[in-house]
Amino acid sequence: MASFKEMWAYLNAPMTPKTPNGYDVVMASEMLGIWTPRKPFSLIEHHIEPFFQTAIFSEAAKVIQTGITCFEEIGYTIPLEEINVNLLLGDPENKLLIASQGYSGFGGIPGYIFLIVVPNAFNQTRLKSALAHEFNHNVRFTYEPFNHGNVSVEDYLVIEGLAEVFAESLYGIENRGPWVVDFDEEEMAYTIEVMKEARNIKGFEEVAAYMYGDEVAKEQSFHPVGVSRNAGYTIGYHLVKAYLKNSGKNIQEATLTPTEIIINESKLFETI
Repeated sequence: MASFKEMWAYLNAPMTPKTPNGYDVVMASEMLGIWTPRKPFSLIEHHIEPFFQTAIFSEAAKVIQTGITCFEEIGYTIPLEEINVNLLLGDPENKLLIASQGYSGFGGIPGYIFLIVVPNAFNQTRLKSALAHEFNHNVRFTYEPFNHGNVSVEDYLVIEGLAEVFAESLYGIENRGPWVVDFDEEEMAYTIEVMKEARNIKGFEEVAAYMYGDEVAKEQSFHPVGVSRNAGYTIGYHLVKAYLKNSGKNIQEATLTPTEIIINESKLFETI
């Protein structure tokens, strides 16, 4: 994690604990679903070769360069000297990671991306798409920085919607992540109404319940709000799709557009 020291410092996670058994990058990594040497090697031993067989190690740089080129084509030079990518084996005992088909990522600090994987048949073809999703977060946060304590429901809807639609634009809907769920018409209408009423709620812990759904909220000791798993990701995806259709913009242009404009021009909350 040495090359990610600056990122961890931003997240207030010291490289070594300040007190015995205290909070540090190892504990923070485990919270993200990363396997660490505090757990048995036997948990990951048989996942190492399948991880290499996904080819993401040879393809990651191309994914990032493709993303950079997409934004250069609309005249945006990403204000980062470098983007550090860390491809990590996930913890097979992490319930949230396994519930998301064994993979997730973190791209919340511009210049740094984690891709966390327990390789399986579902995710092995989707890692490029997942990396593109996290890359989009990096770009978005160079334009509109993420404020953990002040992020609103509508901010988070837009953030995740932009990232997944960007990934889809590069690698196709067939490689869409499991965090976008196919709601039926009734559940879609209900969930949009819940998001509409909650759109101005702020603070990560409050907002997270809307994004991840009640099942995860209960596991993470958040207050359930009456929505299905990955509800916010699903609504965010459709919200951004609606904005692109109504505005005629492409996903790169949308990534560099204020949240308020995307919300208003999507008209998603006006249909309920």
